[in-house]
Amino acid sequence: MTRQLTGDEAAALAEAAVPGSVAKTTGSACYLNAEHLVATLEALKTSPEADLVHLTNTCGVDFWDHLEVVYHIQSFVKNHIALFKVEVWDREKPEVPSVVPVFHGAWMQESETYDLFGIKFAGHPNLTRILLWEGYPGWPLRKDFLSMPGGLQPGLGEFAGMARRQEPPVRVLE
Repeated sequence: MTRQLTGDEAAALAEAAVPGSVAKTTGSACYLNAEHLVATLEALKTSPEADLVHLTNTCGVDFWDHLEVVYHIQSFVKNHIALFKVEVWDREKPEVPSVVPVFHGAWMQESETYDLFGIKFAGHPNLTRILLWEGYPGWPLRKDFLSMPGGLQPGLGEFAGMARRQEPPVRVLE
């Protein structure tokens, strides 16, 4: 079974690789300073101690007052996985550096995060929407999506109405 590194273990690896890279830790996650993100992940990928060579997942999280970008990075040789996060406090123009230069697989994951949360990845080779069409109004996985400028969009009125129903309709089969 793959071992999940604690936040402190991941932070120790990050600080050893790039001093000043860690902003804070929790029991399970290491928060990195955005300005050191790319250098830190590159160092952790090439470090024999960390060997964090595979970006398993990148996603966004909305906490109302800020956004986060979450990175799960795994070592197959060491059989461990680490959780790194970057906080984004500017909700109007959220941006973090792209990690595509370190993990080519981040291309699609960053595009998906941009498409659904509106977080831009500076330096991404071709950051475009991949699930929704260009010009789609808003970022559907943000908590404030239904109250964004323009109000409810076509098709979302029924979606919002479904959420208010007390019970699903019952069909009796005879």
